[in-house]
Amino acid sequence: MKLKILDKFREGDATCLLCKASLADYVDGLPENFREFYIQRGIVTNRFLDNLWDTLSAQRHIPPIVLVGGEIPPDLSSQEEFDLSADFKVLDGLQRSHRLKEIWDTVVFIENDFEDNTSLNVPQLARQQANNLRKKGINPQIFQKALGAHREGNGRDFLFERNTIWLEVWFGLSEAAQIQKMLVLNAGHKSVNIKHQIELIFWSRFEKLQAELAPGVVYREKDKSSISYSKGRKPGEYHFAHLISAFVSLLDGALVTTNAEYSADQAFPGEREPDETLLDVDDQVLRAFAHAISVLDQSLRTDVGVRWLGREVVLVGIFGAIGSLAEKGAAGKVKALKDFEAKMPQFISSLNLDDFERWRNNLELSKVNIGNVNKREVYNATRQFLEGRDDGPIQWGEIGEGDNDAA
Repeated sequence: MKLKILDKFREGDATCLLCKASLADYVDGLPENFREFYIQRGIVTNRFLDNLWDTLSAQRHIPPIVLVGGEIPPDLSSQEEFDLSADFKVLDGLQRSHRLKEIWDTVVFIENDFEDNTSLNVPQLARQQANNLRKKGINPQIFQKALGAHREGNGRDFLFERNTIWLEVWFGLSEAAQIQKMLVLNAGHKSVNIKHQIELIFWSRFEKLQAELAPGVVYREKDKSSISYSKGRKPGEYHFAHLISAFVSLLDGALVTTNAEYSADQAFPGEREPDETLLDVDDQVLRAFAHAISVLDQSLRTDVGVRWLGREVVLVGIFGAIGSLAEKGAAGKVKALKDFEAKMPQFISSLNLDDFERWRNNLELSKVNIGNVNKREVYNATRQFLEGRDDGPIQWGEIGEGDNDAA
């Protein structure tokens, strides 16, 4: 893709080039896997973006799109041109790029492969071709608009070749900085799911955690929502966002709520260097945490046990309690986790989960925050068990307060 440099900006070791490109070159040059950049949340429904056709056909300005190039920027001045490597990534503007590509593919199909039947009007022909369009992954609404424009002589040249687009292309941008910029760029747009934000912040440890829990499966929010996961969890399945919440509760020794405020504090702490890892994690603690999670999963294989372990509040409560009793430092956390595993059979036999479900279902939703009440109850029950204060069946709803500090 050929780009013309309009301006240049430096930010630490990174360089941003504001460029102009032919819209046709940009869309045709999108990598095959441009929708799969792990930072992105995936394609979402947005009625305003679905009207991008009107912007194209009226040749109005398309908002700039932000890309990640390679490590080293071209040593060029304003108004000079260069070819951008084909392995660029879309940091901001995925939704626009997706819809532009849909329109491009539809127009190319009509111009190259489709046999028009002018005896039928556009809606009639779209209905006749509905099954064929679906098989090819072509949006019928876009097809109707593109075919109507084609019959009027307005095809690829009018929609794309004559249009240009501005691109911000970053070079030398660290992974941590890419995540920070994505969160900022999306702050004023349709909200990025908080679970997805938290997963991005912890992303550097995803593969490690996944490997430690193998052959179990760890789902990301973009692949399966935490709500869907909790409702249909199977043995050996875990949700990345739930694991993160439990792990940071272990580290803090408290009930941590991974909300928008927590996400911002972790992604943008003022005193950290820009290129540092977003969440520093000790591998020994992470390994011991994953092992404890796996033993819990293997110990809770009844229907009610599998469902119980699929709740984020349960994991936060258990591991927040373990962390609260651990000595300071990584070694203290590892020892606390091993002590918990040693007591696992007694812990499992004390859970009384049918009673937990009855207590939980009798909570008055209008009077309490059910999530906060649940995780506080699990925290107190786990802490009392570990302290040896109660070795009989847990009496859910009748547990005294522990020394929990909610974060």
